[in-house]
Amino acid sequence: MTSVPALTRRLADTPPDFLADDVSVAAVVSDTLVALGGPPLAHWPERDANLSRLILVTCWLAHGQDPAPDRAEALHALCTELGTLADLVDAARFTTDPDRREELARLLLRAWRTTPAGETPAQAEDRLSTVDSVRRHRVLAESRAAEQRAEAVRQAMADRRAEEAAARYSQV
Repeated sequence: MTSVPALTRRLADTPPDFLADDVSVAAVVSDTLVALGGPPLAHWPERDANLSRLILVTCWLAHGQDPAPDRAEALHALCTELGTLADLVDAARFTTDPDRREELARLLLRAWRTTPAGETPAQAEDRLSTVDSVRRHRVLAESRAAEQRAEAVRQAMADRRAEEAAARYSQV
């Protein structure tokens, strides 16, 4: 079993080259897939700079782990799904911020269908939900929308009371 602290330590030790813009992401992803026991990369489309750096950091995290073809496949799938996360968080924070390191480590373990050492699946999912940037962003957006709806209702009620008061006053 892989421990979250071991993975977060690895992220803290990420070489600066994995955050550079002049690295061939396709080559690093392909090498990592092969190291994990999978086939080399067949095609890799260009991505924006932050997403590319996040993919590089994820490959750094995955490289050197126990090889298994399903892990290579899961890593490839995870790398293609990191776009939303990259839209919200700068890739460098996944090497410097403890919560972001934990988030990426847990995302990788979940992609590999591996429960972190010393945790139950429920504990692992609960802990991921507490550090999940995408989920937090969605909850905040939903909260803002609910507050805007509530404010619109309050304003409509205030307008209605003002209209009723004006109607009563004009009838006097």
